[in-house]
Amino acid sequence: MSKQFKAILFDMDGTLIDSMGYHVTAWTTAFRESGYETDDLIFFLNEGVRHPLTVKQRLSELGIENPGDELIKKIYTRKREIFESIVQIRPIEGVMKLLDKLKGVVKLGIVTGGVRNVVERVVSEHFEGFFDIVVDYESTERGKPDPDPFAYGAKLTGYPNENVLAVENAPTGVKSAVDAGLTCWAVCNTLDAKYLAGAHRVFDNFHQIQKALFEGTLLHAPK
Repeated sequence: MSKQFKAILFDMDGTLIDSMGYHVTAWTTAFRESGYETDDLIFFLNEGVRHPLTVKQRLSELGIENPGDELIKKIYTRKREIFESIVQIRPIEGVMKLLDKLKGVVKLGIVTGGVRNVVERVVSEHFEGFFDIVVDYESTERGKPDPDPFAYGAKLTGYPNENVLAVENAPTGVKSAVDAGLTCWAVCNTLDAKYLAGAHRVFDNFHQIQKALFEGTLLHAPK
């Protein structure tokens, strides 16, 4: 096979770390405190979308077409407060073993919609020394599902897009990566495969991804 991956860009929440349940709880609680009931699934499907836009989209679905900036900020600020108070970060099963095998073989990066202080804390506490590149909320003007985050991450690798693989768990991230011109593999950590059909390949877990990378011809660990 002519294509070989020289860099791999991972989403963070729901891909590297088991945090999406906390995000969804924080979102639904913040909306409920402001008098609005929301559905859990919609937050899983729209993971990675910037917080102000998330609030606007959910309120629009509830019939609030022109919410004031004060209400928008109130909800997403409260969401962040709740998340920080309840979250317990832990890596997704299989990801540390995969990163151990990939370190020194390919360039590794994170492309996330997470805010910088949270991302830095997660990396320092759980992934110190693994990632060469980190693209966060502040790195690009537009977030997922726009291609900007993955396009910028790919540019930072220094490799052509054909040599960069994106790993995602949500349709917004998949769209961002594919529209940026990258190969995208999705992992069913938070959603069923039917929601991830836009990816080039869909896997049940990181054990399958590791097998695909190291037992195929896409990637080879040095002897």
